[in-house]
Amino acid sequence: MNELLHKYWEGQSSLEEEQKLIAYFNSEAVAPEHEVYRSIFNAFEEESVMKEEIDFDAFAKLAPEEKPKDHSKIRVLKGLGIAAGFAALIAVGSNYIGTTETNTDLGTYEDPKEAYHATVEALQLVSTKFNNGRKNLKPLSEINNKTEKVFKTK
Repeated sequence: MNELLHKYWEGQSSLEEEQKLIAYFNSEAVAPEHEVYRSIFNAFEEESVMKEEIDFDAFAKLAPEEKPKDHSKIRVLKGLGIAAGFAALIAVGSNYIGTTETNTDLGTYEDPKEAYHATVEALQLVSTKFNNGRKNLKPLSEINNKTEKVFKTK
C-alpha cells in the first residue's frame, strides 16, 4: 500500500490503482500509519458522489438584443443616405466636367518693375498675416516666462 501511495503522490498512479486506494481507505482495515490520509480520500469519494444541483444559466442576465420597431424608417434613412452620396458625387463630377477651359495667363509680368511691386505687395500681405498670428501667441510667451522662472531652465 505504501508503494501505491507513493505513486499516487508522485502523480504516476493509474485509475485502477487510485480506485484501489479509495476502496482501501473506505474499508475498516486501514493501517494506523495511513489514518491521516483517510479524510483526504473520503473527501474525494464524497465529491465524486455529489451531483450538481445548481441551475446556473450564464446568459440569464444578458439583456436581449433590442430590435428596431419599425423597419421602414431604417430603410428610408438608408435610402436618403445613398441619395445624398450620389448627389455629392454628381456635384463634384459636374464641377470637373465644366472646367475644361485652360488658363493661359500664368501671372507673369513683362515689366520687371511691375513684377517687383507685385512681389512686394504679396510679401507685405504675408507679413501682416504672420504678425497677426504672432499676436495670438503672446500669452504663450508669458506662460513660458513663468514656467522658466518656476523650473529655472535659464
